[in-house]
Amino acid sequence: MKTLVRCLVILLMLLLGLPAYGQFGLLGKVKKDKGNEAAVAGEEQPPELSDKDKAKMEELAQRPEIKEMIEREWEDAKREDMEMAYAINTRGRGTYLARSADEEASKQAVKFGGLYDNPILQDYINALGQSLVPKDSPNLYAFKLVLNPVPRAESLTTGTIYISTGLVSMLDNEAQLAYVLGHEIGHQEKMHRFQAIRNSVLERALIAEKEREAAKKKMLLSMAGAAAGGVVGGAVGGASSAMEGAMLGGMGAFAVSQIVIRQRLRPTDWSVVNENEADDFGLKLALEHNFDVREVPKAYARLDTLVSKDDRIGLGFIGSKARIKERVAHINDLLGGAMKAQLEAKMKSGLTGSSSDFSLLMAALKRDNGIAALDYDLFPMARENLEDAVSIRSNDPRSYYYLGKVTALTGRTPEEKQQALSHFLKAIQYDAERGSYPEPHLQYALSLIRQNNPAQRDKILEELKTYVTLYQRENGGQVPTNMPIIYDYLLLAGESSWFVPPVANVSTKNVEAIQVVTLAPSAVSNNSESNNEQNNPPKNVNKTRSRKQ
Repeated sequence: MKTLVRCLVILLMLLLGLPAYGQFGLLGKVKKDKGNEAAVAGEEQPPELSDKDKAKMEELAQRPEIKEMIEREWEDAKREDMEMAYAINTRGRGTYLARSADEEASKQAVKFGGLYDNPILQDYINALGQSLVPKDSPNLYAFKLVLNPVPRAESLTTGTIYISTGLVSMLDNEAQLAYVLGHEIGHQEKMHRFQAIRNSVLERALIAEKEREAAKKKMLLSMAGAAAGGVVGGAVGGASSAMEGAMLGGMGAFAVSQIVIRQRLRPTDWSVVNENEADDFGLKLALEHNFDVREVPKAYARLDTLVSKDDRIGLGFIGSKARIKERVAHINDLLGGAMKAQLEAKMKSGLTGSSSDFSLLMAALKRDNGIAALDYDLFPMARENLEDAVSIRSNDPRSYYYLGKVTALTGRTPEEKQQALSHFLKAIQYDAERGSYPEPHLQYALSLIRQNNPAQRDKILEELKTYVTLYQRENGGQVPTNMPIIYDYLLLAGESSWFVPPVANVSTKNVEAIQVVTLAPSAVSNNSESNNEQNNPPKNVNKTRSRKQ
């Protein structure tokens, strides 16, 4: 009999719980369709707000306390972005750590990177970005490159759009770059940061209000469950069964209401919503300026390839493999649907894929990003960037040196070791006249030492001494910090007497004489005499010539 009572009570609670699921839904319904299995499974798919929820949110938005909360969070966001911009812009000057009051902004700046020290490329990126800004935009923009091998892009409320060298280095042409910049402009023009803050505040307020309503309904449901359980238990098994049924009914109703409420407390993922809208804006903006947007999916394909080789490149929203697939599908749908007619019309008049400026400037960017990637131990990206750099500009000694370095470091076969040596020799060859890179000479000497060939003794000594000489010239006369090790290498090559001290006076053979003008003390305080001296230069001129060695 007791078993029968329990079964009847449980069945009753399930019947009570089904309508309660609809009554307690806090953020509308999740669509169940063929392409929405992830949402049904409870993964990262955001729920849809019902019309009733949206109306309630707009009602909440008119409340003074809610308006104040939105404005306060918006002001905090603008302040944080100002601090972050300052931290990025001054990183490397030794000033931002003392100046920045926002510790989190400083941390973000360190994570994002400092400005890329290449004025021509900075000007190029800014000029391209400015050309894409809508003519009727009330916003002022600045487009800046940061030296960071991880593909990143950030649009701040200051109007600053930062894009990493890592992201630019994986682009093949100007059309892809125009899309990326247009995408970030879209975030600003659509006020995504403000909208995200506003929607987040309103959703939190909506959830809080619904939870208060749900708490009342939960109590009523528990009481109803207890009463119903008691009635069923009493009818079937008497007083003792009535009491047990009431307890089971109350507990069951409470448990059902808890499960239902917990399942509906997931806020909308506004980052996905905003990124899709910015993708639409960036594509349309690039196409309006006659850039070939068919190149955009290729950029994501390349990013996907790089992430497959080294998933650390995908650290961040833009590089997530799942997100890459979603964005490519979304972009292809746009190009084959809503934008198809406009694209076909533009194709008839001709579209821009790239420019000669892009290819030429990418040689330096790919080199420097490859060096940065090597510093982060992102070996696949470092190698690919440096190989691209020497293919674009084949006489760059710096590119060859670092390509040799990453090849020597990661190579496992004799062929790869030989490739590294070849790269070092090319670095020496292309730096022969300027002599500004000491390191290839050291690496070449080390490779000869490893061959253990006595016939190479003189060449080893020559390269080691050249390394030290060039190092001193590049570092104000100081000897290399690894000088004790260099002496060991010299000893291995049979040289035990050669010694080089730090140099106090550096050669100024090609420096012109400096003119020092000495004025009489009275001339400084007497304005009229000063004016006369400007028209008639003083005869007391000491010409000091720099000391030559």
